[in-house]
Amino acid sequence: MSIETKKDKLRKDGALHPNPQKIKDDRFTPDSFFNSNDLVQVKYEMLRSVSEERLPASKAAEKYGLSRPSYYQAREQFDSEGLVGLIPQKRGPKNARKLTDEVVEFIERQINDSDVKLLWEELAGIIKAKFETVVHPRSIERAMKNRKTLRSKKKNPE
Repeated sequence: MSIETKKDKLRKDGALHPNPQKIKDDRFTPDSFFNSNDLVQVKYEMLRSVSEERLPASKAAEKYGLSRPSYYQAREQFDSEGLVGLIPQKRGPKNARKLTDEVVEFIERQINDSDVKLLWEELAGIIKAKFETVVHPRSIERAMKNRKTLRSKKKNPE
C-alpha cells in the first residue's frame, strides 16, 4: 500500500505549483509553514504581497514564480469568491455535451432492440448518422456503464 504524499495530493487536485523552484520568498523553505508546492498558498501570498506590502503585480508574480496574467486571474477570483476562488477548478466540460439524455436513451434503445451485440464503434457511427455528432466509442461505453450503475443503485437503495 503506497502512502500518498501532500505533493501527490496537490498534483491530483490540480493545486501543485508548476514552478516551486522559482519562488523568491525566503519564507518558502523546506519544513516551514509556507509550502512552495501548494499553489493556493502561493497565490494567496502573492495577492497579500501586493495588497499589504504594496509590491507591484509584476514583481509579486515574479517573486512567487507565476506570470503577471496569473496574478490578475487570481485577484479576480479572490475578489469574487474569497479564498475558495484560489482553489483550481476542474478543467474541461462540466457535463455531457454530446451524450445528452436523448442520445443516451437512443443508444439504450439500439442496444436493447438489436438482435446482435453492437460494438461501441458501430454505435458511434449510428450516432453520427442520426444526430450529426461525433462521439468517441469510449465515451459511449463510459456513459452506458454509468447509466447501468445509476439504475442498479435506484433499484437497490442502501
